[in-house]
Amino acid sequence: MEPLHKDAETAATAAAVAAADPRGASSSGVVVQVREKKGPLRAAIPYMPFPVAVICLFLNTFVPGLGTFVSAFTVLCGARTDLPDRHVCCVFWLNIAAALIQVLTAIVMVGWIMSIFWGMDMVILATQDPARNRGRGKF
Repeated sequence: MEPLHKDAETAATAAAVAAADPRGASSSGVVVQVREKKGPLRAAIPYMPFPVAVICLFLNTFVPGLGTFVSAFTVLCGARTDLPDRHVCCVFWLNIAAALIQVLTAIVMVGWIMSIFWGMDMVILATQDPARNRGRGKF
């Protein structure tokens, strides 16, 4: 528990320095970087084209797990994920497992809610795909 306490202290110190300096520059030299750590199931969500991600969200909303099942096949078609060190078949089966979890727990509403959030993550990843924006200038 000790490292978490120190990280919270560092974040609190950086926030206090940023609040005290209206220009945004910190004189203490503290740099705070926030990085989201994803589990293997969440990291296996593929970066799909936006229309496909919206279709998967729609499917997940009305039939829990169906959109996640469809997204598993986009991995086989070459969709990129946040698991570059894993084999394509492994990522495919992780997505199938996520779809199965959503279907089996939909009875108690947990899977249905998870399925909707999974579809929302697909749409968010589709809008953040850096490969889509390659070669375009800033507007």
